[in-house]
Parts: sequence; C-alpha cells; structure tokens
Amino acid sequence: MLVWDPEGASERVWSRLREHFSDEEIVELGAFVSLTYGQQRVIKTWDVGHNELPAEPGAGLAPKAR
Repeated sequence: MLVWDPEGASERVWSRLREHFSDEEIVELGAFVSLTYGQQRVIKTWDVGHNELPAEPGAGLAPKAR
C-alpha cells in the first residue's frame, strides 16, 4: 500500500503496524521496502532476468577495488 498509494496510509494502517513493530522497526521496514522496490525498478528497466548478472563477489566494482 505504501508504495502504490502513500496517501492511503490511514491511522488504521499505522495502528496495525504498531501492534507488531516499534516505531524504529517500522522506519527500518520502510527503508528496506524502498531500497528493494528501487532495486527491482532498476532491474526491470535494464531488463535483467534471473541469473543473468555475474555471481562473483567483485562484480561491478572498479578494477582497483577488487
């Protein structure tokens, strides 16, 4: 809901979240969702499929950083 309709986050939504999470955890959850959503949008924009990116740990780093 927060991704598709931020204005739709009523007090009921926040009350339900607070039944299970502290305010700090809600902020952390929101940060995780926004990061993951952003990553997925970039992957979709680049039209990357599963297992199409290198699995090596240094992939994407500048040569000196490897």
